Amino acid sequence: MSRFKILCIATVCFSSPSFASIPSPKTVEVFTTNETVSSVVNVKPNSKGLVVNVINKIDVLSEQATASIPKYDSKRFGNFQNYKRFAKERVIEWAKENKEAFKNTTTGITSAMNYELKSVPAVVINGEYVVYGDTVSNAVRKWRKEVGRK
Repeated sequence: MSRFKILCIATVCFSSPSFASIPSPKTVEVFTTNETVSSVVNVKPNSKGLVVNVINKIDVLSEQATASIPKYDSKRFGNFQNYKRFAKERVIEWAKENKEAFKNTTTGITSAMNYELKSVPAVVINGEYVVYGDTVSNAVRKWRKEVGRK
């Protein structure tokens, strides 16, 4: 067996216990805004235990709902009553299409209030360790360092 293979095997054997002792968080909840989500969530979006809460998503959804209703045009709608009927139907249809997004947003806001978060972005690890103003990977790194001290 070559020296290189022996060194590789020895490296793997002796470093494996240190990898096994690195804790992994069970849950990582991110509370951020639509404007900062891409800079805060710097891990794979489907990472195990990751939940991303965009707390101003309700504003974004509201803007989308408003944009989905055309302006009143008497040539298109005839009288204003027809326009009101159309707008109401469109809002109801839009709300049905976006029901899950509204539900997720309100759940995220409720969680942020339960954690009594003081600002965003915030990363909450395992429901108890909070890091403000940092990326997910840095927050997890800080948490691991803290857990390693205990």
